[in-house]
Amino acid sequence: VGQPGGEIVRRAWEAGLDARGVTMAGILDPRTLWSLGRLLRRERIRVAVANQAREIRLVGLSQLGRGGFRLVVRRGSPDPIKDNWHFRLVYTHLVDRLIVNCLALVEKVCAGAPWFDRGKVSVIPNGVDPAALRRTADPEGARAGLGLPAGARVVSMVGEVGPRKDQETFLRAIALRRRGGAVFLIAGTGPPAEEARLRALTAALGLDDGTVRWLGFRDDVPSLLAVSDVVVLPSREEGFPNALLEAMALGVPAIGTPVDGIPELIADGVNGLLVPVGDPAALAGAMARLLDDEDLRRGLGAAAAESIRAEFDLTAMMDRVESALAGC
Repeated sequence: VGQPGGEIVRRAWEAGLDARGVTMAGILDPRTLWSLGRLLRRERIRVAVANQAREIRLVGLSQLGRGGFRLVVRRGSPDPIKDNWHFRLVYTHLVDRLIVNCLALVEKVCAGAPWFDRGKVSVIPNGVDPAALRRTADPEGARAGLGLPAGARVVSMVGEVGPRKDQETFLRAIALRRRGGAVFLIAGTGPPAEEARLRALTAALGLDDGTVRWLGFRDDVPSLLAVSDVVVLPSREEGFPNALLEAMALGVPAIGTPVDGIPELIADGVNGLLVPVGDPAALAGAMARLLDDEDLRRGLGAAAAESIRAEFDLTAMMDRVESALAGC
């Protein structure tokens, strides 16, 4: 269920799923609450899973006094539950289960809501199917499409553009230690003002000569990761980063920061490297280590792929989600 004509509904239809459009206005809009409640009752929904703050409250409030289904909330970002009357009402009386995708998020999500029953929380990390990723990835096509020089080392960063992911530290690290022949790719979008600021910084640092390439939105992320020699995510705040998960599943060595869910993926020096938050010099040093040492890249990449295969299997994740839903 999503906004009529929205991206989620469109993609669901393309995937062969039964998707419905419901116009969602304010959380107290009577037409929205009536339409959503009517749909849930008509379809005899037993479990509703909501992801966004507005949808969580809409689904919960649409069923006030009616019951008949369980409300499961899934949170994948560190934004806390707010301490106001409608969040208290929904999370105290209507939410049956809260699923987060890493241990670090339990404290962050619940920090602003001491009244929330943490016994309702299930920690289920994201999963990945490495074989499916490899089938999807086309590194040769990506290299050709991007016009990358033959033999050039590629360092990629994938994620929303902004302070949380911290592309600025990535740019400043590149400027500290340019590697001969290396190309640095940044994929993702963000607020236009932030994108403009970071592109201006790229030029000010003298990196707009082809050293750094801003790619914008990409729908071929597996191919972009597969063409990379190193993947970097210098986040200041994070959930459980799918870009790192997928890169590691493909055997690409990764550099991250020790924040939130990243250390649940990367063990420093074992299957990747961790550097301090907001430290361009440390990030530059880590990138140089990997770019200059093929054996280190291969070793960390192989260890990364094995750790993902062993701990973050997609089928196991789906089984855990089904168990959590069935146990509501």
